[in-house]
Amino acid sequence: MYVEKKNPNTGRWEKLDSVFIDDHVLRHIKGIVTNQFGLTKDESDTIILNYFKGVKPKNKWESYIYNHIEKSITDDPNFLWWADSSKFPSPYTDQPYTGRNYDLFGALAGVRNPDIEVISGWVKGLPDDVSDTICRLSDDWGIDGHSHNYFTVKELLDSNYHKMSDEELHTIGVGTYFFRDVVNSLLELGDPEDVRIVFWFDN
Repeated sequence: MYVEKKNPNTGRWEKLDSVFIDDHVLRHIKGIVTNQFGLTKDESDTIILNYFKGVKPKNKWESYIYNHIEKSITDDPNFLWWADSSKFPSPYTDQPYTGRNYDLFGALAGVRNPDIEVISGWVKGLPDDVSDTICRLSDDWGIDGHSHNYFTVKELLDSNYHKMSDEELHTIGVGTYFFRDVVNSLLELGDPEDVRIVFWFDN
């Protein structure tokens, strides 16, 4: 899943780079920092999330932790982050969602769970005006990529799923993470009609 935003000057859709935070990596970093500095879970959650959101440290103690995180992050793409606690992988990613919720896949594209309602009622394929970057990424997948689809943030907001209560989302198996956390992160990027997700699935 990738995100495109419409350029207000050209009217063309452009892929966004690594503006999202991978929750799996973030939890890994939180666990290590919590143990290293004797923090509570709440303290760790607040300090680390503030660091990656660019919030200034409130005191010398937080500044010290910030410096530790900054010095520990590696951009090495081959870094085995689960095997070495002395370094942290960068949690920034160009993908807003990397989970594996099959009921959500059904809601997004009728994949894995064909009995659940697809948001648009059908799978649309790649948008006709998809960005060149995402077009190339899709081509690289070849026949291993399937069920291509896309939604503007407005379409996600208008969907029945976004209007459901948290309890309803959990009951049908879709859960709240995508339609709450992910959609909220997308809302921060601009007008809901000018931001969209483009995605497909792996054979």
